Amino acid sequence: MPTLKPDMQAIPSYQFSSSWPKRMGYFALLGLLVLAGLFYQERTLFIDIAYQTFLMINEGTIQVQVYRFGAAIVQALPLLAIKLELPLRVVLLLYSISFPLVYLLFYWVIVRVLRNDYLGLSLVFVFTLITFDGFYWATSELQQGLAFLLVTYAFVRRYPALDRWWQWAFLLPAMVAIVFYHPLVFIPFYFLWGYYWLSDKSTRHLPYFALAALMAVALLVKSKVGANWYDDSKYDLFYHNWTTWSSNLLAMPSNRAFLKNCLYYWYGFPLLFLVITIYYLRIRQWWKPLWITFFCLGYIFLVNISSPEATYQFYAEVNYMPLVIFVAVPFLHDLAPKLKPGIWQGLLVAYLLLRLGTITWHHQPYSDRLAWLRTQLDKGRTEQTTNRYMMPATPELTQRLGMTWGVAYETLLLSSLDGPENTQTLVVLPDPDRYKKQLAEEHWFISELIEYPVEEIDGGYYRLGLGRYVGMRSEK
Repeated sequence: MPTLKPDMQAIPSYQFSSSWPKRMGYFALLGLLVLAGLFYQERTLFIDIAYQTFLMINEGTIQVQVYRFGAAIVQALPLLAIKLELPLRVVLLLYSISFPLVYLLFYWVIVRVLRNDYLGLSLVFVFTLITFDGFYWATSELQQGLAFLLVTYAFVRRYPALDRWWQWAFLLPAMVAIVFYHPLVFIPFYFLWGYYWLSDKSTRHLPYFALAALMAVALLVKSKVGANWYDDSKYDLFYHNWTTWSSNLLAMPSNRAFLKNCLYYWYGFPLLFLVITIYYLRIRQWWKPLWITFFCLGYIFLVNISSPEATYQFYAEVNYMPLVIFVAVPFLHDLAPKLKPGIWQGLLVAYLLLRLGTITWHHQPYSDRLAWLRTQLDKGRTEQTTNRYMMPATPELTQRLGMTWGVAYETLLLSSLDGPENTQTLVVLPDPDRYKKQLAEEHWFISELIEYPVEEIDGGYYRLGLGRYVGMRSEK
């Protein structure tokens, strides 16, 4: 339990006795910043970010998709670079490093302004404990929402009485921001709410219950004013999967995939779950391990039902990230302060180094993906008289590239890195006949999502000009 300081609001202390954990948090996030700069092409020339960069260049504005307004923060630097007409490489580099820069800012606010080392290090764990493929799919608003959620709770723990108007002046927009970051962030919100209610009797007052009610109201308002086709399609898919698998949930392939990934890549989660559960049982605290187990198992099944075939590991990994909060926050609050600093902090240093090394090593499949796309573009440049190419979608292509809907944007940007005179594009289409008319005409840029007249996209960063699409065979 945190010790109480003699303060009018009896503010608990959530700081370690040593500054080393705080410094290691900065070290880990700076390490992620360096890796984001080193592998900026692998991160930005990959589906969503490539698409959003394309839209920012074309439309000259922040690109908020399906009301997830938190994305505006990480798009500010690349959009500024576009406005200043900086090279495309700089635009992509700034986009890649914007994510860890935002997390560094949040971490600084938590540990320095709000004086909460425990939640600060929880933020570091969110981006290191199980991170593998998720580092290279940086754009998910769920990651950003989890980071902001920890800032919000650091504020709540700094001012636990919640009895000043200015505290609610922050919390009201914070609740709105949380629900609009991502539809799943409310789950770790209520986990943390219940965890602190179990941990600290002084939180059991009316304003704290009002905080939970405020989140419920924000969720209701969001469901009315922020409904969108993407989230609705996910809800429909979940309902369909539930009706299909509800009689045999344990047989879902995603369950086996989760256990396998926990063994090989996400081992930090089950390890921390076991450690904190055993600790609670040894000291005869029953409600906390029940609370943690309920949220962990419930959330795992929620994600697994959403994608029972576990099609894309990078997508699943990011969706599992709230699990880190369910185990890291209890560990850092209840167990870590009681351990000998030299032992657990040494283990922390070793684990952070291991995870940073693992993320670095895992760049290869994403680098290979870019190399393969470059090979196709080079083949087209030498063998064709046009700068537009089309491949029909095949299981082999999907296995090689993962999601293929963004390839048209990825190759448009990739080929233009050395100047707009080198612009090319390759599109992978699941149904080429649907685009038969546009493929035969000279003035189209075609993607799986939409077709654009060339005059609407040609500009300073890429220049397609006129030309027809030609079919290409995959180069192995």
